[in-house]
Amino acid sequence: MKVGIAMSGGVDSAVAAALLIEAGHEVVGYHMKNLPDHLFEVVPETKKVCCSPSDTIDAYKTAKILGIELKIVKLNELFRNHIIDYFIEEYRQGRTPNPCVLCNDYMKFGALMEKALEDGMEMFASGHYARIINHPDYGITLAKGKADHKDQAYFLSRIKKEKLKKILFPNGELTKEEIREKAKVLGLPVHAKRESQELCFIPDNNYRRFLKEEGIVLPAGEIVDVHGNVLGKHRGLPFYTIGQRKGLGISSDKKLYIIDIDKKLNRLIVGPYEMTLKNRFKAIKPNWLIDVHSNEFRCECMVRSTMKPEEAKVHIIGDSLTVEFKKPVSAITPGQLAVFYDGAIVLGSAFIESVES
Repeated sequence: MKVGIAMSGGVDSAVAAALLIEAGHEVVGYHMKNLPDHLFEVVPETKKVCCSPSDTIDAYKTAKILGIELKIVKLNELFRNHIIDYFIEEYRQGRTPNPCVLCNDYMKFGALMEKALEDGMEMFASGHYARIINHPDYGITLAKGKADHKDQAYFLSRIKKEKLKKILFPNGELTKEEIREKAKVLGLPVHAKRESQELCFIPDNNYRRFLKEEGIVLPAGEIVDVHGNVLGKHRGLPFYTIGQRKGLGISSDKKLYIIDIDKKLNRLIVGPYEMTLKNRFKAIKPNWLIDVHSNEFRCECMVRSTMKPEEAKVHIIGDSLTVEFKKPVSAITPGQLAVFYDGAIVLGSAFIESVES
């Protein structure tokens, strides 16, 4: 079978390609170029990011060792329109964006996958730690990878349902340690390569510099407690998020967390940890990976990729929904992604619009 694979230049996609070759498939690598190379000369990396010129070189090296063709696909304009502009607008609106989930949707499993299929590939693959399974109740759907500590299904939950039947995740049954060992045995130069940690389009991780250069005004404002007492000054609302405790620059005999961001008054409201706990939120733009037959159902929900799934009830109202957790959850943040699960199965996702008090 002809399989196109997204090759980032990292160890995960390198081993995924090798596994496909071992399985007898005819494999072609596809490498996205979403940013101009000169960006990384003007703004040097402080930590490893994806999509840098060095990643392109590593993708070429890997493809040569594996004996497969590597195609470079330039998607700068699309990336700017769908990812960078979205990121900027979310901050402008006082929300916390999640560009990586949109990148998987619009870029990797959007334009890049479409290019591979146009080239005659029968399937499209990536090195993500996730699985596509044929479930007796849900049919072909997305599931968490076997290595739960490295599961990446959360970030894939915006992929459109109809595309799942054309996607392969060769690494879904493996751990990161097994992947690195496999790469070492194969003699791949990326076997010990560091993982990407920051946003690719902000290589120095300096959000203040980036947003300022994009013309976003970042006025300082007050940090107040729940009674309105002024405790200090913030440096601009976009640099803070719900649930944050460190880096506030205030002194108190109690641990204080951001419990609300008041865009209208340009204020951060802080309070004790208990006040970060909420039960209900509204979400919009749902993307379902299963056929939904009821307006209300129970599931597990994650509102950030690092949390443990918590029991919740979902009530669907048209293109929006209300989610109620069985027990309060900390730091439910507008702009972030809520992902719904039935055990390992990903049911769908939606963006958090507002949090109910």
